[in-house]
Amino acid sequence: SLDLDLTTHSVLTNIKFDAKQGLDLKVGALGRFQTNFANPDTGVRRLIPDYDKFDFGLYSIGSYELDTDWTLDAGLRYDFSRIDSKKFYRTSRWEERGYDVDFADIVLEDLGTQLLTNPVFDYHNFSGTLGFHYEINGKDHLRFNYALSQRAPNPSELFSDGLHHSAARIELGDLRMNSETSSKFSASLERNSNKFGYSVAPFVNSIKDFILLEPTGVEFTIRGAFPVWSYRQTNAVLFGIDASLYNNWTSNIRTDHKFAWVKGTDSETDTPLINIPAANFTNSITFTNTNWSNFLISLESQYVFEQSRYPENIEVFSPQQQENVLLEINTPPEAYHLLAINTEASFTIKNKNDLTVGLSATNLLNTNYRDYLNRQRYFVDDMGRNISMRLIFNY
Repeated sequence: SLDLDLTTHSVLTNIKFDAKQGLDLKVGALGRFQTNFANPDTGVRRLIPDYDKFDFGLYSIGSYELDTDWTLDAGLRYDFSRIDSKKFYRTSRWEERGYDVDFADIVLEDLGTQLLTNPVFDYHNFSGTLGFHYEINGKDHLRFNYALSQRAPNPSELFSDGLHHSAARIELGDLRMNSETSSKFSASLERNSNKFGYSVAPFVNSIKDFILLEPTGVEFTIRGAFPVWSYRQTNAVLFGIDASLYNNWTSNIRTDHKFAWVKGTDSETDTPLINIPAANFTNSITFTNTNWSNFLISLESQYVFEQSRYPENIEVFSPQQQENVLLEINTPPEAYHLLAINTEASFTIKNKNDLTVGLSATNLLNTNYRDYLNRQRYFVDDMGRNISMRLIFNY
């Protein structure tokens, strides 16, 4: 059914200027050509269309020390992308999505039940960043940053048109996709010392033409009934915070703590965005002793909260019941707690510490859980206890 040949050629060049004290400047250019060819001899309608993709980019980033405490960081980037594709569409799908009105000029051949089309799209994207770094003292730092960035839609978001086999769902792209435009403000307060350190980093990100994939209905085929997920664009706002803390209690014992939370909202409908990761809290304690063959053992605890903000579930028609029923496809799974352990030591075979032996285990208690962002969570639990051994030999 699938026989794809994807070939990519890339050229990248960078130049760094750092001769002047207090000024670092980098400039660079990127060129890339990518071609995807689907073997027509399979006799199956191509899941991924043939396409040629051309990318060209120019960028410059730099940092300048205003004085002993303040540093200015800035960057600019321009990217050009062209996608030249050949794709078959079922005539019914083509008309259902209104392409017969908006894209009648890209039809190369009408085969009755199918149309051969030649979509060609050009994207011009600009990005820029401006930030300040203030060194409060040798240990504490304060940072502010603003970033404007654009991203062109990828072939999946444009051309998806059928069953995504591994996810057991029908996915539909949209030829009308524009580039996303993100405007992000962020700040951070950090401390780094031998005893302890922390980082607190709030952010807010406003995204115009945000691309998301969400369930929109059900389609009945000769293979069965499949949920339909469609790509669409909207305006969105995301804000959240990342925080971390570490403490070296002794020369052998260290603890680490991390917390992450983000809230995403569709600002056009004032509803929660789909597939926003739930808040999570990770803690670990590590014991090391260099006198015991660099012995290390670490125990990690991760708690993932249940996502309380999600879009409403959808109603679909049930042929068996001959009425609309609620499809709880957006309801997130419950919160879960995982434990993991990792240990390793180094030994000398020929050169000092050239052999490292390690043993690790994840999901130590073999907890049954499902992750909100896992596309397979509708069918099966996530991975249970997993034990792995590693040998690293440097020669």
